[in-house]
Amino acid sequence: MVPRSRILFVSCLIFSAAIRLAGEDYGYELNDGLAIITTTKGEVSITAGDGRKREAELHAVETLSGTEITTGTNDHIFLSLSNGSALGVYENTRVRFESYRQRPFPSEKQSTEHEPTFSRMTVQLTEGSLTFSAEHLSPLSQLVIQLPIGRIEANKASGRLIYNEEEAVITITGGIVSYYSPGSEEENFIHAPNQLRLNQEGAELKRMAKEPSESDSSATLTKLLIDATHHAKERVLFRVRPESGAAIPRPVLVADPEALLKESPRPYSYQN
Repeated sequence: MVPRSRILFVSCLIFSAAIRLAGEDYGYELNDGLAIITTTKGEVSITAGDGRKREAELHAVETLSGTEITTGTNDHIFLSLSNGSALGVYENTRVRFESYRQRPFPSEKQSTEHEPTFSRMTVQLTEGSLTFSAEHLSPLSQLVIQLPIGRIEANKASGRLIYNEEEAVITITGGIVSYYSPGSEEENFIHAPNQLRLNQEGAELKRMAKEPSESDSSATLTKLLIDATHHAKERVLFRVRPESGAAIPRPVLVADPEALLKESPRPYSYQN
């Protein structure tokens, strides 16, 4: 039997190679990717690249490149993205989307199992909490999340990042991410289910339980937020119309199964 440590080492090497390949655009044209707001609570602020500010609206379709999302106390927002991933921005958070670009594709390449082309996203978490669900990304895609204490590069992964003045916490619940400290290109792998905690005293890596205990409110909240981010992804299908040729897909809302079971407000009956 092959030792688990060796399997993990080989997996990390493959992941690292995929991330390096993801840095190439291969000469293809990349367009702005899209996102749809699946849930929003409170006064969530969206600031465009030109400085114009507006309040987030449910089911609004957004071009994220150059925008900033800010939430206050008890506010949150979840977004489903055209590359098949999803993001959750929790309360008291500031996130800036440096860029989100995606290669257009024709309708015959559409899939609900994986991203049919590839995409590039760079997000900057200034403060607060950000969850991500990106387990269906193409191996050539790249999700980079920058923090004041370094950055992570993710592909086919899910987790939560927290940053405040006291510490940074990186929790990975699915897949593997690479962590780079500021000014360094030394790659440090964090695989699920593990958590990296960084503060002035140093760094601590610990394994997470599959199910958090009732007394661990922080772990319970993390699980709830990541589950909600997964759910945001399932509430929307992104589709390219056949007549559009190669294009960025547009969102199509998926009805909640419970909504389909509700009695019609105007029922009809037929008689022979």
